[in-house]
Amino acid sequence: MTASSSTRSRGKTNPLVLTALPDEVLQHILFYCPPHHVLLHIQRVSKRFNRLGSEPLLWRYHCRTEFKYWDSKHQIQQKFLQGVGDVDWKRLYTHRRKVDIETSALLDSILERQSNRISKFKSIAEFGYDAKDTLLRHCRTDDTAEDVLARRYYANSVLDHVHRANALAEWEKVVNGETVPLERALGAFDLFVLHDQHGDLLEISDILDGLAAQFRAEHPSFNQYSVRRTAIAAVAFLRHHNLTGISSDLAYRDLQNNYIGIALQDTEHPSLPLISVAIFCGLGQRLGLDARCCGVPSHAHAMVLPPRGETLDGRELEPGATPADPMYLDPYRSDEEVSLSSLRVMLAEWGILQLQFSRVLSDSTTTDVVLRTSRNILATVQEFRARNTSSESTGHPTIRLHANPTADLENAFYSALWAHYMFGNPAQRVGSTAQSQFIPLILERFERLYPMDATLIEKHVVPMYSSQSGRGPSELQEALRVVRAADQTPKQLRRRNTPASRDGVKYNIGQVFRHRRYAYTAVITGWDIECGMGSDWIVYNNVDSLSRGRNQSFYHALVEDTSIRYVAEENIDIIEPEIPTSLMSLAGRYFKRWDKEKRVFVSNVRDEYPDD
Repeated sequence: MTASSSTRSRGKTNPLVLTALPDEVLQHILFYCPPHHVLLHIQRVSKRFNRLGSEPLLWRYHCRTEFKYWDSKHQIQQKFLQGVGDVDWKRLYTHRRKVDIETSALLDSILERQSNRISKFKSIAEFGYDAKDTLLRHCRTDDTAEDVLARRYYANSVLDHVHRANALAEWEKVVNGETVPLERALGAFDLFVLHDQHGDLLEISDILDGLAAQFRAEHPSFNQYSVRRTAIAAVAFLRHHNLTGISSDLAYRDLQNNYIGIALQDTEHPSLPLISVAIFCGLGQRLGLDARCCGVPSHAHAMVLPPRGETLDGRELEPGATPADPMYLDPYRSDEEVSLSSLRVMLAEWGILQLQFSRVLSDSTTTDVVLRTSRNILATVQEFRARNTSSESTGHPTIRLHANPTADLENAFYSALWAHYMFGNPAQRVGSTAQSQFIPLILERFERLYPMDATLIEKHVVPMYSSQSGRGPSELQEALRVVRAADQTPKQLRRRNTPASRDGVKYNIGQVFRHRRYAYTAVITGWDIECGMGSDWIVYNNVDSLSRGRNQSFYHALVEDTSIRYVAEENIDIIEPEIPTSLMSLAGRYFKRWDKEKRVFVSNVRDEYPDD
C-alpha cells in the first residue's frame, strides 16, 4: 500500500509508504473505510492494521452510526455512556452485521416459497429490535426492484410481528405489577399499527423528553414555580402548541385520536381526552410533577398531587395534618384548573352517587387507562361499521392511520382484543370468563390475518389454559395445529397442462377486475377449473342460480378491503388501470410488482401456479 507523493532525494523520486504514517493518522483514515472492508480486508494486511482495525473507538463509532435500533437486552444507551474500552464494540458490531445478513436471507426465503413462513417469522422475531434496521431497509425497497411489492409487504409483515411482540411484552410487565410509564403502556397500541413509520415506544419517550426540554427553555425559571403554577404552565404550553384536543367535534371518533404516538407527531396532534391527559402526564412527570390520570368517566381529566407534607402552592403542612387536596385539569379543552366543586356538580348531573365521588375522583391505574383506550378503539370500530350500513354519513369516523385503511382498522381491532384479553381479568384468575371470551375473537383473526402470530398465541395464551378442561383449550390447540400444518405443507402445483385448465380457465393470476355485481376492485390470486367449494357453500351463495352455475372457472381474489373472495368467471370484468392504487399496499402478499406496460401484477406464487 503506497500513497503517491513527490519527494526529491539525490535526484530520485521515492514513494511514501502508507505504513510510514503514524497510528493516529491511519486510525483516522479507517473511520472513512466501509466497516465490512475493515473486517474482511484491511485487518488482514498486517498485524499493525489488525490492531488498528480492532480499536474500540472505531467500532463504537460504527455501532452508533450504522444502526439506529437496538434490542433492549443490549442496554445500548448505557453502553454509549460507559468508557470506550469497557465494551467489546467490535463484537457488538459483528453481531449486528450477522443479524442483518441472516434477516435478509430469511426474508428472501419467505419471498421464495409460501411454505414454512411461520418458523422464518419466528427466527427473525427472535432477533428482536436488532432486526428492525434491516427490515426498515427492505420496507423501503426502491420502486425499480423486481420484487418491490413482495419485499415491502413481507418486510412490513415481519416488522409488524416484531412490534406486536414488543407491545404484548410491555403489557405483560404491567400485568405482572412492574412499573411501566403510561406513555409506553399506551404506545403499545401504536405498535400494532405502526408499520415502517416513526413513533415506537422509545421514540414516543424521546418526543416527550424533547417537549420537556422545550418547556424548560420557554420557562427558564420554572424551578422556582409552585407545583400548581408548574401544572398550569404545562397545560398552557401543550395547548399553545396544539398538542391536545381535536380540531372538530365531528372528528371525535376518528381512529387516529386513540394513539399517543400519532398525537405527538401529526401536524394537527389529534387526541381524545384520555390521550391528551396521557401527554400531559408524560410532560408533567418529566417536570417533577406527580401527574396522573383521573378516573372521571366519559371525559378523562388529569390530577396533580402535592408533595408529601406540602400544599400545591408550596406551603408546609403541620405534622400529622390531613394531606392537601390534589388539583384537577382538563388538557383536552382548557388550560385552567378545574375546581373540585365543579367536578362534583358534573358527576351529580351524570347520575353518579355521592358515595362514589371519592373513587371516581381518585387516580386510575395503568391497567384502567389501557382498558379505557381499548374501549375507545372498539367504539370507533363499531361506529365506523355502523356508518357503512347507514344511508347518512358525515364522513366520520375516519380510519386511515399509516397504510391501507381497512388493514389499519383490523390491526386496531386486533390490538383492542389483545388488550381486553391481557387486562380483562383484574383478579388474575386463570382462565376466567373475562379473559376467555376474547380468545375466539383473537383466534378468528389469527387464522385469517395473522398466522405468523402463532408464537404469540403459544406464549401468551396457551400456558394460561393448558391446565384447563373443556372445549376451549382443545379448540385453541386445534386452531394452532391447523394453521401450522397449512403453513408447513407445500402448495399443490396447479398447472395449465390440460385442455380444461388451458381453455376452461379464461383469466390469469395478476389480472385486476371489477366485480360485475358488487363493484369492488380485486386481483386474481388463484383459480379452479370449476367451483371447488363444498355443497353448503354452494347452496348458501346460490351458485347454481348463476347463468353458468358451478360448471365454470372460479377465482380466488384479493379485494381492496383486504378480504379474500371466491368469484365465478361470469362475475369478473377485467380492467386495466394505469396503477391500481387501492391494491398496491396489499398486493405484495401474492405479487412481486406491478407491470405498467401489461397492466397486470407479476406473480410471486409460482411455486403453486407455475404457468401463470
